[in-house]
Amino acid sequence: MKNPVKLAVHAVPFVVLFCLAFHAAPLRGDTYRLDSAWESGLCRQVQVALEVRGELRLNADGQRLVSLPLEVEGRLQYAERILSVEQEPWQRQAVRSYSHALAKIKAGQGVVNRTLDENQGPIMALVKEDQSLLFCPSQPLRRESLDLIDVQGNSLLVDRLLPTEPVKIGDQWKPEERWLARLFGWDLVTQSDVTARLVRVEERVALLEFSGRMEGSTGGVASELELNGKGNFDLEQRLVTWYAVSLREKRAIGHAEPGFEVTARLRMAMKTAAEPPELADSNLALLSTNSGRSADLLTFVSDHADFQLFHDRRWRSMLDRHDLSVFRLVDRGELVAQCNVSELPEFEPGKHLSLDEFQADVQRNLGEQFGQIVEASQAESDGGNRILRVVVSGMASEISIQWIYYHISDDQGRRAAMAFTFESDLIERFGEADRTLVESFQFRARGEPLEARQNAEDPPRF
Repeated sequence: MKNPVKLAVHAVPFVVLFCLAFHAAPLRGDTYRLDSAWESGLCRQVQVALEVRGELRLNADGQRLVSLPLEVEGRLQYAERILSVEQEPWQRQAVRSYSHALAKIKAGQGVVNRTLDENQGPIMALVKEDQSLLFCPSQPLRRESLDLIDVQGNSLLVDRLLPTEPVKIGDQWKPEERWLARLFGWDLVTQSDVTARLVRVEERVALLEFSGRMEGSTGGVASELELNGKGNFDLEQRLVTWYAVSLREKRAIGHAEPGFEVTARLRMAMKTAAEPPELADSNLALLSTNSGRSADLLTFVSDHADFQLFHDRRWRSMLDRHDLSVFRLVDRGELVAQCNVSELPEFEPGKHLSLDEFQADVQRNLGEQFGQIVEASQAESDGGNRILRVVVSGMASEISIQWIYYHISDDQGRRAAMAFTFESDLIERFGEADRTLVESFQFRARGEPLEARQNAEDPPRF
């Protein structure tokens, strides 16, 4: 049985955060108009502190429910420069430079520290009605890095919680559910009684309280959230300078992520600041700020095997060992496919497996499940790898299945196998989800010989 502690800590997403800010301009008497006045070029420093306590829940062997105590302490500090502000359609884009990003995660007896790579470049942040996206223009992020910085409560979404009409001290308003969904990174909010209230204004500081419950889903997984918080807004700076919020969230178990029930406390401080050199136009000139297809890619680097690859964000790493890495493709909460990656014993330099030999190996491997070969081809990747591809249809447990097998090799004799498995009625849903993983596959500098690693005890995978 797989170690549930290893799986739990590896799969822990960075826990949900909440952020609420407002800009107030006084009208007659005690009435305030809470309009946003963001402009391109605005730069500010943001500090975030997070404490989480609760319970992590997962299916350790597909049937048995395992609960583990969970503790998370996180710290983020970044400079954020606004690049564009659009109203129709509504959109915000910014570039961030992280000077500090750390999370300490304890699940059961497992402990792991997450930090950003030392050479991590600026991060682009984009939010709009149907999308929130963080990406690195210079190189795809690792999943671990994305989970560290992709905190819910995105500072670019704060003004979506503001009232559309002027309010007086003591007035309440109800944020729109679509913006609550975007703020928390959920796909959908089905019910919400979350309200915000302007409490008072004293010494040029406006005080806000907010509270309520919401229900919805993310990645097809049901979630419930209860929140209570306070915030300070400096009327002269026209900026939220501090707020603290307590959260209680319950999330069901998904196909590639554990469920949890946690309480969390978040504190955030923001202030205007001079533009740091790394976010100046001269240093951003060579970076792409466009969120094209490449912006959706992540980097996977095996901890125990000598390969790396790119994949889109629907793929989740489930297992990483010296002999096998496993990924799952989860799309809108539905398990679509699985991918197994294995390094193979090396050939002599210059020797390659033929396509006919590979087809025979595939048929022999599937045994009675084998139906027929639908397609067979060979090609060469941009990186110089020779790629054999065999598509097979067959039956497994009375279900029509399609397999896509790959044999990847280079001129030095290094080899790897990739196998994609999905139900035949999900062919259109799967599309070409295999292509990026295969075409981006790279052999890395050799570590220990494969035989030595097979005989050694696997180090923990977090």
